[in-house]
Amino acid sequence: MIHNVFAVLSVLPDRPRRAAVRTLMDTVWRLRTTEQVLGRENLPSPPCLFICNHLSNADGFTLARALRPRKVYFLAGIKLQGTVMTRLGTEAVDTIFIRPNSSDIEPIKRAVETLKAGHSVLIFPEGGRSRTGALTQAKKGASLIARRAGVPIVPVAVSGTEKFMPIDDRDMGREQVRRAHLTVRFGRPFHLDELEPEATGAEDPRQALADAMMRRVAELLPPEYRGVYAGTPPDSETEDEAPGASLVSHAPPEPGR
Repeated sequence: MIHNVFAVLSVLPDRPRRAAVRTLMDTVWRLRTTEQVLGRENLPSPPCLFICNHLSNADGFTLARALRPRKVYFLAGIKLQGTVMTRLGTEAVDTIFIRPNSSDIEPIKRAVETLKAGHSVLIFPEGGRSRTGALTQAKKGASLIARRAGVPIVPVAVSGTEKFMPIDDRDMGREQVRRAHLTVRFGRPFHLDELEPEATGAEDPRQALADAMMRRVAELLPPEYRGVYAGTPPDSETEDEAPGASLVSHAPPEPGR
């Protein structure tokens, strides 16, 4: 049913379409979910870089609702423009698109420029949605953005969205919504230089910093969601498989590293 509504809305002009999509999505979230937001007192003044685990295509709008009235730009894979529902869904939030499986560094530059212009940005360092619900290893470009922008980093943990809108690898544009309880938890902000001791002596310092960043997200999650960050630091990267993977796996070398 909801897919048919999106198809109808897609023919509207830009501004009324975006307004109608936001209204529709707010209604769906209100009727089909209960939502709990914890740690708002940890939010610093903009700009800041939010880093979050990634479970579902519902994550972006769930986080945008939790962050209101703060304006945040989300990094999202270009493939989300491939279906009517996901394309219109990305229009409901401010989006910087990235191209998976390419060496395109322009989105990294745009993210850094957006942060330096005084706006906040949210990224999913895993590079794609987890198929198990548990954390996979962060891609190293997350630490590159953090270093170049030099802004506070806020860890964020989301849970329940994988039950609200489960992944359908057969047809992403027809994923179904179900009743679910959603939780968003904001952790205390930190700066990248605070994590330097955790990267000392690492074979790949940039990856070590990305892992250290992601461990701050893991600390906010229930144990069953922590995945590779549940115990010892991970020692290998996961394969690129979802929106955002290229942002971090093909990032250029850091200056001075």
